[in-house]
Amino acid sequence: MGTFFKTFFICLVAVFSFLVYKCFSTDGFSPSLNVSTNSPIFGNHKTIVDDKNNFADDENIPEEKDIEQNNEKSAEKPVENKETKYKHTCYFYSAKGELVPLSRELSSKPTLKSTILILLKGPMISETKKGVYSEIPANVDLISVKDSDNKIIVNLSSNFGNGGGSESVENRVRQLSKTIKNFAPKKDIYLYINGKEVEYLGGEGVYIKQPLE
Repeated sequence: MGTFFKTFFICLVAVFSFLVYKCFSTDGFSPSLNVSTNSPIFGNHKTIVDDKNNFADDENIPEEKDIEQNNEKSAEKPVENKETKYKHTCYFYSAKGELVPLSRELSSKPTLKSTILILLKGPMISETKKGVYSEIPANVDLISVKDSDNKIIVNLSSNFGNGGGSESVENRVRQLSKTIKNFAPKKDIYLYINGKEVEYLGGEGVYIKQPLE
């Protein structure tokens, strides 16, 4: 019996001591406890508060109104157009032997020089399969082209007159003249070979009337 009372008394003292420690100790975890920012445990840091006013002076954070305005401006931005295409027209012969215009769509604007170069290059494979052909021989070089107020001088390499009979020579000259006339209808056209004005062209000596008709 004496042992029971001793044990009960010791437990009572222990409980009372714990309650006193909790009420008066500065290390207790009270809800109103303020932790010093200079505490060696937490370091010298500012207390972070979850408050909108905490960001009031931050210029890098836009307000909700500014975000809405930026979204409206983005929506109003026009969509860029696709790359513009320009037609370059040259004349080739159809399967029926008729001189017909064919167009190439390129990203650059047509010039007299680019038009003649396309003509000298000849029809595309897809066009030749349909019977389209050129009377102009392959590998003809454009040496120069001079475009003045009232006339155009086209200077080609000598192989422009190579191969074919008189009819072929006449057709290639007509093909060249028609293509240039389509580009500059009011100007006279003169054909030069290796820097000299042409009078006769080809193996059969076809007479070439200048300016070209």
